[in-house]
Amino acid sequence: MFAMPMYEMRYHDWEEWEEISEIELMDGLYKIYNKVTPAIKEMITGKEIVTPEAVYRLKWKGGEQSDRLSKEMLTAT
Repeated sequence: MFAMPMYEMRYHDWEEWEEISEIELMDGLYKIYNKVTPAIKEMITGKEIVTPEAVYRLKWKGGEQSDRLSKEMLTAT
């Protein structure tokens, strides 16, 4: 089973993270960054992206490969 990327968002005044679609992620990031690719690259390395409205992060979901894949992504950059 393969690991799938899952995007999460949390408004600054919220305590809980909410799973969002790729389209919602792109929309939120595009409002701040004209080019979203550098922000997504940072998310792949485990960083959270903070905007004036919310915080975004990437999680790997499913399978035994999710932990291994996360470690590989961190060492590949």
